[in-house]
Amino acid sequence: MTRHSRQRNVAFLGAVVLAAAAIVGGLRHLYPYALVLGFGVLVLTEAALRADRAHRREVREHDWARRQAVGENPGPLWPCCLLAEASKGEAHSPRCTGDLTTQQFLAIVAHLDDH
Repeated sequence: MTRHSRQRNVAFLGAVVLAAAAIVGGLRHLYPYALVLGFGVLVLTEAALRADRAHRREVREHDWARRQAVGENPGPLWPCCLLAEASKGEAHSPRCTGDLTTQQFLAIVAHLDDH
């Protein structure tokens, strides 16, 4: 169980509890409270989805590193790293699974302040 899977489980459980509380609030005509609790459900559901995505990525990276350690030559994951996805390929993280050479990586990093 990874850190992200624990976060996912806690956020999902919190969303379920808040959803139940929102339903009870709605049935008791406490609409402002039900609305706030419903917003909490949305926030916790988003947190659970993000944690699940990070968990799946961590598992894929672990499998990729294990395959590379035993001598296989696995292709890069897509996206090669989460930083590359967020920066539209302009930057790469140290855990990048892409096939960048050190010179390519340093060239990318050298131009980060050009914008």
